[in-house]
Amino acid sequence: MTITLIDDLTEAPLKHFFDYATRQIKTADSLPALLAAAFMGLELIERASTVLAQAAPEDDYQVALAEATDAWWALAEAPTLNWPERSMPDTDVQQLADSIAALVMVVAEAILNVASKTTQPADRVACLRAAHHAGNVHAAMR
Repeated sequence: MTITLIDDLTEAPLKHFFDYATRQIKTADSLPALLAAAFMGLELIERASTVLAQAAPEDDYQVALAEATDAWWALAEAPTLNWPERSMPDTDVQQLADSIAALVMVVAEAILNVASKTTQPADRVACLRAAHHAGNVHAAMR
């Protein structure tokens, strides 16, 4: 099974995101930048582990998911963790914002699709609230 995410409205292998995170870590030029890149890498690992745990049979990757989550929370407590004042190397800010905006639209469409089909009121409310926030993210990216 191949797991893909959306990038610039085209499907790109998850490996692209792993490669990007790896480049950010390898090109970090300060301790805070390295911690921020590692933090973003852990977030990507947690999200990818979530997809893997849901796609795998039974509970094959639940431990990996739990540990990835714990690693992310542990690093979040590092006092030196703060976002660099300038963009990290290798980051085209506008291209990244455009990619995020495009992904937000795909996710929002999926959320609204669920909201229109669910029979559970709590699911509908959660989806509509998430879509509202996703719309705000999209607007902020423009």
